[in-house]
This record gives sequence, structure tokens and C-alpha cells, in this order.
Amino acid sequence: MLEFCFVMKTTILILILFIPIFTRGQIQISGNVSSTNEEPISGANIFLQGTYDGCTSDSLGNFLFTTSEKGNHTLIISFIGYKTNGIQLEISNSDISGLTIVLEDEANELEEVTINAGSFEASDKKKSVILKPIDIALTAGVGGDIYGAFGTLPGSHVVGEEGRLFVRGGESYETKTYMDGMLVHSPYYSKTPDLPTRGRYSPLLFNGMVFSTGGYSAEYGQALSSIVDLKTVALEPKDQSSISVITVGLQGSHSKRWKNTSLAITGELLHLGLSNKIFKQNIDWINDPVTAGTTLLFRHKTSETGMVKSFGNFNYNSSRMLYDDFANSTFRDVTVSNYNAYLNTTYNELINKNWMICSGIAVNLDNEKNLIDAQNINTTKKNSQLKISFTNIGLKNLTTKIGADYNYYDYNQNLIMEDDFLFNFSNNQFSAFVESELKVGSKLAFKAGLRTEYNTFLNDLNLMPRISAAAKTGKSSQISMAFGTFRQNPEDDYLKFSPTLSQEKSTHTILTYQYKKDTRTFRIEAYNKNYNELIKFKEEFSFEPGNYTNNGSGYSRGFDIFWRNQKKFGKSDYWISYSWNDSKRNYRDFKEKATPYYFSAHNLSVVYKKFFFPINCFVSASYSLTSGRPYYNPNNPDFMADRTKPYNDFSIGLTHILYLLKKQTVLHLVVNNVFGFNNVFGYTYSNSPNDSGIYESKPVIPPSKRMAVFLISIQL
Repeated sequence: MLEFCFVMKTTILILILFIPIFTRGQIQISGNVSSTNEEPISGANIFLQGTYDGCTSDSLGNFLFTTSEKGNHTLIISFIGYKTNGIQLEISNSDISGLTIVLEDEANELEEVTINAGSFEASDKKKSVILKPIDIALTAGVGGDIYGAFGTLPGSHVVGEEGRLFVRGGESYETKTYMDGMLVHSPYYSKTPDLPTRGRYSPLLFNGMVFSTGGYSAEYGQALSSIVDLKTVALEPKDQSSISVITVGLQGSHSKRWKNTSLAITGELLHLGLSNKIFKQNIDWINDPVTAGTTLLFRHKTSETGMVKSFGNFNYNSSRMLYDDFANSTFRDVTVSNYNAYLNTTYNELINKNWMICSGIAVNLDNEKNLIDAQNINTTKKNSQLKISFTNIGLKNLTTKIGADYNYYDYNQNLIMEDDFLFNFSNNQFSAFVESELKVGSKLAFKAGLRTEYNTFLNDLNLMPRISAAAKTGKSSQISMAFGTFRQNPEDDYLKFSPTLSQEKSTHTILTYQYKKDTRTFRIEAYNKNYNELIKFKEEFSFEPGNYTNNGSGYSRGFDIFWRNQKKFGKSDYWISYSWNDSKRNYRDFKEKATPYYFSAHNLSVVYKKFFFPINCFVSASYSLTSGRPYYNPNNPDFMADRTKPYNDFSIGLTHILYLLKKQTVLHLVVNNVFGFNNVFGYTYSNSPNDSGIYESKPVIPPSKRMAVFLISIQL
């Protein structure tokens, strides 16, 4: 149920960007920015030359700002990938409205080769990307969750009882999240048994996101399968505030803009009590889930090319349930509470015409308390990181990036049972990387990199080479490839018992073909991933260090297909994703090499969006279909041979814009699993057979058959 506790968390920001913001001032200047093929340009910079009066265009290309300037001025309009435009304005005492500005293409970005194997990019900075942050925020059924939206892209698996991102046969821990290049150690909210969690951050805190399903840059480490790289927004465009009332709580936001500085703060208090009463629950809640949190964003422009960014997120969530421990034929009183704080400060600057510096510091504190009957599990994780990199752009067609980072990690877990047990360890990890990209004209590109990591706790030193390349096959098409080795520390639940383990290893090989012309994108990608040195044990959570080894192995291979026709607002916009995967592992307590529980061979996702201008209403819909997942049935002598039925979900979102008491107001409704499909994620079996010698089972199902959340948001 926790995934729905935050369904509307990002809606305020979504709608602020989605619709024009009407403010009151002395003189208002407004209009629309579009491309030569009549597509709206979101995120274009509009300002009066020689002043700080201006704004950025919204998702429809609309803009509006106020100024106290008078007389003749030049209005500058710019956006990456387009030629900068300037128009003359005579500002008097009357508002200027209805400006229609068309930006022409600069060098056609689509005609230049780009290394994109294993990578989907969502960005407001490039016009050649497949997705934009607003696409992620407005995808029905994902509740503004970054990881849920990436789950509609090829390469991901739907694992409904988890809520985390599973990619190409890999477990969720194999995907790492970075923010402005800095590692986010706890990107998800805490998890309760058999119930999904979700990401902590709104997609509209970021103007760029990269979802890499493999073969990623040598700059990133500690990820066996994939990474999510988030780039936070720059200066806030203006002063603005909003408040929202939701069926699950209250939210508010305020941002302040100065000349070269901005500060934004959001806050929320969410409680699922009312929602749980409206929608029948499969969970016996003792205390309904509660969440409180705030996010701070401070930005300061140090020069024309320099920026300091500080990001802070603080939240608390808790819940209590009567959990049906079917395996042990009992019910347990389970309480989960979590405190999390993440702080991130980065400084980027163009030192001279040849060199750029990127540096940062990040701190993450996560404390989780689990009370299970009389058993108390208190786990505290502390992570800090220092990072610096230098990029050389002095040589034509050659870019080289070198860098290093230091990570400190401290783990402490106290188990209060019949006896007290204390598990703790600390690790210092030093990493360095170098990577160069060479472009041969506009038709060929090559990238080669090397990453090295030294782990003090495991006393483990590793080198990881990575190479990639791309070649144009036509004006609108290209092929791309990537190969590399990747390492990751074992999970805490194994390291706390056995410090003699080594890093797990995977090797990626990827081949991609992409065709992109006008509003249409077609992409097909084949991959092969081999696993070595995975964790293998005789008995789970044994206190004996010798129980754990690195003798596990596995593979994952398959292909992904993606099609999108991205038309301008007022016309249909949709994408279709399909993935086929074959994956097996012999790891952990597996008896033999088999397909893991979270795996589905076939994954289909369809996303549709349309804005109806006459009624000011935005409609989105999504449909997901996956084949059955394997599960262990002790009544079947064949290991992991049983399959669940296919998973189905159809979700919709409706947004209506109006004025209420002269205030811009948004009504938003989201409904998940509209048709009430009876999805089953797996089965839990009793630990002992009945009188007939049969192990009885219970299905693992969603907390409720369907879910709806309504929001009313007022722009103050």
C-alpha cells in the first residue's frame, strides 16, 4: 500500500510545469515557443536582454513573466539544439500577449552519431531524446514515480510486490541511483512484507534522467545491471507557491528567486487511513501508513559557467500491520518505521576553454526499525562520498574525462531476540576512472574507459574496462554497441556475516539499432549478460562465515523493442515497449541453475497520452502485460518449475484545469488497475506438510484490487 501513499507527491510540480502560470505584475509578456514543425518547445529560456526578467517555457511551449522595464528591448529566446532568436519589443503600459516564436533547428542533432547502447535518456536539454521528465511524471499508473515510469520501458520487469526496478534478469539491488553524479544509497522508501515500495524523489526535481540498462560509462560503479542517473534542475524561474489537498493528505511548495540564486522547499504529510477505508484492503492494518517529509533545493550561479547546487531530502514513514506468516501458521505484529536524510552539494565550473571541473559531496543516513512481535531489529546505514572529475574539451572531436571518488560506508544492526546480536562493519572504497570519446566526423564515434576500485573491508582491487561505439547507417538511423565488465559489493545481509567475500561480477555485451525521424522512434536492442562470483550459501542468514562463498553464476540474454510516435499536444502521443528475456542463475540457496522468482520472459507496456484543448483536460492511460513468473513449489520435485498466471494492469489519469475563486486550480484523478485484474505475484508455502503430505499455499497478491486518488491543487 505504500506505493499509493505517495501517488500524488509530485502532482503539484507536474501541473505547475504542465500549464501556463499566470502571475500578476506591472507588465506581463506572454506567448508561445515552438519548432518549425509546430512542436511546442518546453524549457526554452526567454528573457529581456540586459535584464534578469524572464522565464522558461512550460510543457506546452507557453511562457509568461512580468517586468517593470519600459521602452525598446530585445526579447531573447534560446534552447539547446535550436538557433537563438531575438525579437524587438516596445514596452509601454500595456501587457504584451500572443507572441508566437518559432525556433529553427541548429545543426541537426538527429543526423549526428550518438553512442546510445543500453541507454534511455529523458531530458529537457536535448531535442533528440526519446523521453522528457514531463513524460515520466504524467505516465498513468506510476504515480509520478521515476522507477515506475522506467518500468514501462523495455528491459525492465514488473515485480508488483517489490516496487523497485528490476532490469534484464538482474535483482533490484543491481540497479544503482546517482544524483548529479553522486551515489544515492537509499533511493527507495522502506518496505513492508509482500508490499511494494517506491522511489523517494519526484521526477520534476530533475531536468535530465538516464536509465541505462547496461554498458554504462566508466564513471559509474557498484552496479551489476543498470544505473539511474538524475540531473537536478538549475535556478527556479520565479517566485511561486501552491497547496494541495489529497485523499491521502496535504502537500505544499514555495520557491523564491533572486538575481543569481534560488531556493525551493516542498513539504508533505500523508496518511492512508481514509483511502484504506474506501478501498477494501487485503492487509490487516493496525496503524495506517504515515509519511512526513520535506525537500530543499538551493541554487547559486557563481559565474556565467559555474553553478553550486545543494539538495536536501528528509522524510519519515511508519506503519503497523497484523501480518499473516502463513509459512509458520501464525500472525505477527509487524511495525516498520524509517528515518532518512540525504544531502548533496555539487560545484561545476568551466575553468577555461579547455577544461571543466565537476565536484561534489554527499551524505546519506538511513535508520530503520522493525518490530516483529517481541523481536526488535534496528538497522542504521551511513554513507558519505567525495568526488571530483575533470573533462578536457580542448581537442576537436575528442573528449576525455578523468576522475576519482571516495566512499565511506558504515553498517550497524542490532537484533534483540532471546539474545542480543550486534552486526557492524565499515568500508572505505577508493575509485578512479578515465574515459575518452572520439568522433570521426558525424558518422562514427568511439568510447573507451577504465575504472578501478579498491575496497578496504574486502581487501579487493579490481579493474573494469568498458568500450562502446556507434555508426550512422542512414540520415535518421544508426547502430551502436557496448561491452564492459562491472563489479558490485555483496549485499549487507551477507557482508555482516562474512568479510572474506569478494565483489560480484557481470559482463555486458549490447548491440542497438535505432531509427528516429520527426515524431517517430523505433529501437531494437539485443544483449547478453554473464554473471560470475555471485553469492552462494548452504543456509540463509547463517552466522557461520564459511557458509557464504562467491561460487554462484548465471546469465541473462534477450532483446528489447521500443516504438514511439510523439506528436504535439492535442494529438495522440504513445509508446509501446516489448522485451523478451531468458535468464537463469545458480546462486544463494538454489539447488541448481534455474530462473529466479522475479523474472518474466515476456513484458509488454503501452502508454497513451492526449490533451483535449476545448475542455482543458489531459488524459493518460497505460497497459502492462507480463508472462507468468516462476516460484518454488515444495510439492513439485522440479525446482522453480511452476509459473504464476500472466500479470495485467490498465490504469488511467485525468487532469482538468480551471479557475476557482480566481485562483488557478487543478483537479487530478488517478485510478490504478481500473478493470480489477486478479493479479498474483507468487505463492507462500507452509514450512510443514499437512496430514496428506501436501504443503499448503497462499497467494501473494496486491494490497487492494484497485486504487484511486483525487487531488485538488491551488496555485497561490
